[in-house]
Amino acid sequence: MPDAATSASTDPDVDQLDAPCRALAEAADAVGEAARYASGLALGVRLPAAALARGGRTRRGWRTLLRTLTDPAGLGWAPRGRGVARAGRLAGILASRESLAISIAVCGLKARIRTVSAGRPELLEDPGAAAVLRAVAAGHQAEAVRLFRTIVREQGAEHAFSLLAPSFADILAWNALTDANPFNDHAGWQVATGRAETAEPLLGIGAAFRAFCDRGPGLPERPPTGLASGRGPARRRVAGRPQRTAPRPPDGGLRGHAAALRTHAVRLRGATAAPGWQGPESDALRAEVANLATRCATAAGGLALAAAQLQDQ
Repeated sequence: MPDAATSASTDPDVDQLDAPCRALAEAADAVGEAARYASGLALGVRLPAAALARGGRTRRGWRTLLRTLTDPAGLGWAPRGRGVARAGRLAGILASRESLAISIAVCGLKARIRTVSAGRPELLEDPGAAAVLRAVAAGHQAEAVRLFRTIVREQGAEHAFSLLAPSFADILAWNALTDANPFNDHAGWQVATGRAETAEPLLGIGAAFRAFCDRGPGLPERPPTGLASGRGPARRRVAGRPQRTAPRPPDGGLRGHAAALRTHAVRLRGATAAPGWQGPESDALRAEVANLATRCATAAGGLALAAAQLQDQ
């Protein structure tokens, strides 16, 4: 009977938070795909050439698309993909320009970490875990990573992974998506959205070689026995983590992506009313999600306007 009462006091919060976490992960994926499609169109060859040659509505549509890809109130700095889009993305990272897709992904990671800690109040009894979670709550992802690595170094990898799994993956992904290193973003994106993104070589230097050079006093290359096989105390449900290998692309080009972003804006607004996010301690999180929803709607409007001007070229 006591066990049932304890379960009832913690599990509902986790269940209530799962849907909002999933909504954030899927919205990040949708925004990323919309940005990738728009980048391929605006920063490719065919549309710029047509816009410069024809002028008129085609040129206006191209300019609208470029503004949508760089609008701080919408997609932020959003170039994604190959060629000029890749160069633009790297330039944005070096200039610390913010991307809506990354912001939503990071918000989802923070929400997932909070969900896991809500379902495991005993974590606060461990000084190391409590320090990591306080750093997460304060938005200090680099400090959280440093504290986690301190636990690994001082108490061993098995203890650290068992203690904080699966949050350690979300913490490292959050750090990867927000640090100044553009070459680890693909790993963070995969954790945040549940979908792999290829790490492409730059100037002939492979991602694996770059990762090797970027090693340091970090995590061991091979997880301890039990984690790799999915057994042991670290095997827990990961809240809000989509289990898919590829997104379902919307139909209809820019119009389809605009419609998808509107749908995700509605979902994110609904997520702010989740029962598990009520209370003063959740005000900042709800405000952040509401702002991200507004930006999704703004981006959708920009894509829809560009589609009308270009007639979905």
